[in-house]
Amino acid sequence: MINEVLVMLKDKLNDYCKLKTGLAEDKVVFPDGSDLDPAHFPNNSIVPILVNFEEEKVIRAANRFEGVMRNGIKTDLSPSISLNLMVLFVARFTDYEQSMKFLSLIIRFFQRNRVFDQFNAPSLSPEVGKIKMELLALPLQQQNELWGSLRTAYQPSVLYKVSLLTFHDDGSIEIMADVSETQTNISVQ
Repeated sequence: MINEVLVMLKDKLNDYCKLKTGLAEDKVVFPDGSDLDPAHFPNNSIVPILVNFEEEKVIRAANRFEGVMRNGIKTDLSPSISLNLMVLFVARFTDYEQSMKFLSLIIRFFQRNRVFDQFNAPSLSPEVGKIKMELLALPLQQQNELWGSLRTAYQPSVLYKVSLLTFHDDGSIEIMADVSETQTNISVQ
């Protein structure tokens, strides 16, 4: 589910940047997963990166298990977990002015599109429902810690809280069976 949300945000932001700049190529790209320690952001691109998530405890169920009836039997389910994602959008361009231009486009896009749901983002899974975008301004100390944890120099960037992804226990039991291969040779004479 997290991947679906990030892909949708990347695609929507790419479409907006193409519309506003007239450029044909995608500017919003995911980082190379093998190039994250230290974090490396490709030149002339916007890179969304998940930097943290938190559980939304305000709306958490009070009881540890939710009971549902299935075939006349009460079944205990784990309570749903709602998460907020912290996504950092890094604008790294050779020309610093371009970095500022694309940062402005990111902020303008999410200012105009604060909520994504099935109507304005059909690629969003029905399981997600809707998500809300909130601009976060970190104090300088926390921003320094964030870039220190990425082990790279500061790049022009903006941080958004993406809320609310809710994970539900569907009640199915997932069992990983041991897989063993048995080979039998039968010859007919």
